[in-house]
Amino acid sequence: MKMKTLQTENGFTLIEALVAMVVLSIGIFSLYSMQLSGIRGNSKANTLTTAATWNADQVEQMIGVQYSDATVMKDTDGDGTNHDHDLNGIDERGDNFGLNDVQCCPNGKDPVGNVVTGCTKKADGCANQSGYSILWNVAVGEPMPNLKTVRVHVLDRANRLTKPVTFTYIKSQY
Repeated sequence: MKMKTLQTENGFTLIEALVAMVVLSIGIFSLYSMQLSGIRGNSKANTLTTAATWNADQVEQMIGVQYSDATVMKDTDGDGTNHDHDLNGIDERGDNFGLNDVQCCPNGKDPVGNVVTGCTKKADGCANQSGYSILWNVAVGEPMPNLKTVRVHVLDRANRLTKPVTFTYIKSQY
């Protein structure tokens, strides 16, 4: 009696090939997703760095002007002056001396030129630079007499950043 011998088969079955393709596809899509996340993160970091650079530039310009310079170092709407009567560092009106105002609407228009109605959080000064709005607020006599607190906000007009980049510094009269 002769025994049957098993023959070894070479190659993959169709199911094995399909499983390998699914595993490879998942890996490729994972790499693609990581690449997209990296690109988005780099774009946001670039926007944030540019906004911080414009902010630092504005702060440096304001450091260079005189304390009494009425064109830049002025609380134009009066919301940051004489609102701490008991000198405890707290604004009695509750709006943080107007330092957080982030609307720029000189002559009733926004930085792009659109008509703005109801400009209630108007910054003391503003400028535009390469897709960014630079706004600053001045609080006179805060945190002490003969000092001005200046807060500069930079907003990305393309709305890639969810919050403005904000720097605060204190300028002395002397």
